[in-house]
Amino acid sequence: MKKQFKKTILIKKQIGFSLLQLIIVIVTFGALAVYFAPRFLNLQGEAHASILETLQVSIQAEISVVHGKAIIKNVHNKASASIELDSGKMVDIVYGYPAATEAAFKAFLDTKFATEHTGDFNITSSPQAAKAIIYPNSYSAVDNCRIEYVEAKNNTKQNVITAPALSVFTSEC
Repeated sequence: MKKQFKKTILIKKQIGFSLLQLIIVIVTFGALAVYFAPRFLNLQGEAHASILETLQVSIQAEISVVHGKAIIKNVHNKASASIELDSGKMVDIVYGYPAATEAAFKAFLDTKFATEHTGDFNITSSPQAAKAIIYPNSYSAVDNCRIEYVEAKNNTKQNVITAPALSVFTSEC
């Protein structure tokens, strides 16, 4: 009789996991994946890089519009001038291209700029270096997640105007 009782106990022993245990494990792994996935995938950095590249194309298009208007107004050879856009905003220009100032970029570009992290991007400009730097709010002007704009120059020896340089840096986004 003892042998039969032992066999019965062995037969009733559970094999595998219950449905409740499986659900708890799946929910736990899901919560861990939600928490750790952004750290491994760096989706935010890729998004910032993509936005900067798109903004660079937009800036290039608007520079062409400003330059075309400067040619029409016959102020494209002047060291300093301003033109009115279709929106009614005035843009300061240097040799027919937008000046590297915050005011000029705010006038010709439809983007929210802020210095206190309230807009889409921040912009810093240096009139001495004739350069403007545009960067996302979560970065600084020295990080390699920015757009640099160097305004047009005139080579006085050859009397040739050099178009502005527009560079995008995304290695640290």
